[in-house]
Amino acid sequence: MQDQQFMQSWNQGHSRFSADLDRALGHLIEHFPGRKGSRKAIRNPYGIPALTGPSLPPAARASLRGLAASVLTVALWVVVLALATPTPGLAASFGAATACASVAPLPLA
Repeated sequence: MQDQQFMQSWNQGHSRFSADLDRALGHLIEHFPGRKGSRKAIRNPYGIPALTGPSLPPAARASLRGLAASVLTVALWVVVLALATPTPGLAASFGAATACASVAPLPLA
């Protein structure tokens, strides 16, 4: 019941909240202009020539982002599996192995 009341009050006040937030952000942007004019290029501070070539095309950047997302997903799964398993390497404990050995063996036929 409280969830329904919360959602109704949120829906009633959401447009006003969004307008107030937009107005506040607009005021902040007006009062704090960017420092683009005060920046200057560092150029070559240490005497090392900069090897700047052409930037990557958008397709190559998207491909690299996809590769990075895949690597991060695999790393996350490895961490989760490492934390979720009771023993490292998914190996059975010695007690579990001896418990299985005490069960009557199946006939070989």
